[in-house]
Order: sequence, then structure tokens, then C-alpha cells
Amino acid sequence: MLLDDLGRPLVPVHECWNDSEADVVISCLGAHGIQAWANSEVPHSVLPLNIDGLGKVQVMVTEEDAEAADFILRERQTASDTEEGEERDC
Repeated sequence: MLLDDLGRPLVPVHECWNDSEADVVISCLGAHGIQAWANSEVPHSVLPLNIDGLGKVQVMVTEEDAEAADFILRERQTASDTEEGEERDC
């Protein structure tokens, strides 16, 4: 089990396929006051590929922030689907 700096358990709220996408999601959550971390089984600086889920990056938040993070990411996806091609706030 992964823990944050204060020893609270972390749970996954989003899966990405590269570090850049994870950085965007983490920044988005941070803009809403939710601290998030990236977790990957393979360090991409060492093995920069995606094979059978090895390149997967999980965005993790504390259990207490999971519901809010899920809501923010769903809203972000909905906005992306309806405003495709338009610039929007995170």
C-alpha cells in the first residue's frame, strides 16, 4: 500500500499511458486543491515504452480526496467531450 508523506493511504483515481498525461492530471487536481502523485511500476526514464500495461501511470490521491478527485476528472472529461478543440480551464 502506498502512503503519502503523512502516512495516509493513497488510492488510484486515474490511469495514464505516459508521464506527460499524468503531469496534466496532477496539475489539474492541484489547481482544485487536491494533492496527487504519480505511480508507475517501471521508471519511464529507464524503460520508456508501453507494453501490456508496463507503461501505465496511476494518479494517486488520499482516500479522503478520492471522491472529489473523481468528480473533477469526470467533469474534465465531460467538458473535453463537449468542447473538443476549444481551450478550457482544468
